[in-house]
Amino acid sequence: MLTLLTATGNRPDAWSMCQRWMMRQTYTGKVRWVIVDDGREAQPIWFERDGWTLDVIRPTPFWRLGENTQARNLLAGLDAIGADAWVVVIEDDDWYAPEWLAHVKDKLCKTELAGEHSARYYNVQTRVYQQLRNVQHASLCSTALRGRALETLREVCMSRPTFIDLELWRRHQPLVKLFEGQRVLGIKGLSGRGGIGMGHRMDMSRGQVDSDGKVLRQWIGMDADAYLRRQSGTLHETASGSVNLP
Repeated sequence: MLTLLTATGNRPDAWSMCQRWMMRQTYTGKVRWVIVDDGREAQPIWFERDGWTLDVIRPTPFWRLGENTQARNLLAGLDAIGADAWVVVIEDDDWYAPEWLAHVKDKLCKTELAGEHSARYYNVQTRVYQQLRNVQHASLCSTALRGRALETLREVCMSRPTFIDLELWRRHQPLVKLFEGQRVLGIKGLSGRGGIGMGHRMDMSRGQVDSDGKVLRQWIGMDADAYLRRQSGTLHETASGSVNLP
């Protein structure tokens, strides 16, 4: 059985697509999906699949503009997950290939901490992309863990670092496995609550421009159209809690 851990909130568009990518996963085993949603309005859930159970956690206080609640939300999810669980981190705004869960589950059979290195990012607002060369760690969106690595993740989250993935891979040295692949793509620039990673701030000085969407289609095939249609502008919360386009 795999346990998925997702921290989300105030990202209905990205969250809907996340459900779509999980719905088509080829992994046939049982899955428990722990969803930690700290938005004022609960994310809409339409996902339903045989062999999958969903547990939604609503930590309070709810997220407010300018806050970084990622560590708190991951800790809330870990509190609901047993020490013997095999956990795959699924981030709400990223693309996952259909075979991702099956692939990373096989890696976890041999290691406590597994992840896909050489991350790729694509900002759908600016159509700027970047291929990174991170060969010593994996982004959190492409990380899976079990055993002692779960406790390491808990300790890292308790220390509240800005970048949890970097600290996790730095601290947990035994039984780690980084592998090549192109089964995960960090998607940035979708509507709703913004992120803190560098990909959310990518401009022409940090990457290359994909004006016609050709690169995105090379990377993820026809799924690219689902993102290229969603260039409606990043949403900004007002003090009253409403959402306006810039």
